[in-house]
Amino acid sequence: MDPVRIARELVRTRSLSGMERDIAYLIKDLLSSSGVDNVFIDKYGNIIGYLRGEGRGILVFEGHMDHVPEGDARYWSYDPYEAVIVDDKLFGRGSVDMKSAIAAMISSINNIRGKDLPDIYYVFVPFEEISEGTLFRLALEDTLKIRPDLVVLGEATKLNVHRGHRGRSVWRIVLKGRSSHAAMPDEAVNPIHALSSFIIELGKKQLPRHEVLGKSTLTPTIIDCNPKSTPLIPDTCEVYIDYRMIIGEKEELIKKNIVDVLEKLRNNKLLIDYIVNINKGVAKMWTGVSITYRDYYPAWLNNDEKTLMSTLRIIRKHNPKASISIWRFSTDGVYSAGQAGINTIGIGPGDEILAHKPNEHVSIKEIIQASKIYSDIVLEFRSIVR
Repeated sequence: MDPVRIARELVRTRSLSGMERDIAYLIKDLLSSSGVDNVFIDKYGNIIGYLRGEGRGILVFEGHMDHVPEGDARYWSYDPYEAVIVDDKLFGRGSVDMKSAIAAMISSINNIRGKDLPDIYYVFVPFEEISEGTLFRLALEDTLKIRPDLVVLGEATKLNVHRGHRGRSVWRIVLKGRSSHAAMPDEAVNPIHALSSFIIELGKKQLPRHEVLGKSTLTPTIIDCNPKSTPLIPDTCEVYIDYRMIIGEKEELIKKNIVDVLEKLRNNKLLIDYIVNINKGVAKMWTGVSITYRDYYPAWLNNDEKTLMSTLRIIRKHNPKASISIWRFSTDGVYSAGQAGINTIGIGPGDEILAHKPNEHVSIKEIIQASKIYSDIVLEFRSIVR
């Protein structure tokens, strides 16, 4: 099976989070054609293919089917769903994040027939762009009830080995004031003023640094105020803070740093009260089943030298300049490595810096190389895991 042809089919199939039905059935059909022993869709909408080995361990290849919206089409040189190939690059929404990797994983199946193989699972999940790790956890713990010896994530690495990344948490902060007519602002406690000071003061916080993962960061991503009326000062403002944390940072300490700023504002009479919580949600999957999620996803770092060096050796057969690095963004590894402690690495075609951008694209050469690397990982599985 041609990985580039598969990648183009996947890119042409629009699959926003919660709307993955079409691509799910496409992937199911592709896995069936690839010769896996079994393929099915679980109640959550995960696509799971199984290739029976000889009891030599469990290997999971994992990726997510959903992608972010394409945004303003005027910023795209080509239609984001035409899967145009120009100068040996495949353009389109989801090409990097992460349909090319899924295509390479599926196409690699034709090259892994042999002896002494592990049991192999291909797990392709929905809804990762909203809540990474949540559907992967449900696939492994609820549907399959397995604990893999190795998980290979297909998120973009430019065919390097990635061993981890910072964690991600989303904090919902509600600032409460007192409303009044906009003509009489002295009668109000305006939460917009408090919100402005809060963002500035929080941004002054000295955040910790990890020798490999880098520095923690925080930034506001959503702001809202209520009630909304131009001659009315609102009584409530709400802000969402994206906090990227390193290994060792505790949820309680992050919350304390936020609360310290809010307490200062309250003591200075800039707000009356506040609420600080990790964001939570309930979402309906494309199958109709509802899930709950909580936006706290731990940092992780794989320190298994045998796994890292063995995988690097395999990759360098196809990409001689390959190295060991980390992602800047977050992946489903927050569950497999960060929560479950499963041996997890990342290898995928494409440059992560192009993810979520207009004109997202991936090298045709990398897609083909990724397919070969995935099959080699299967064939040399015993040299990778203990």
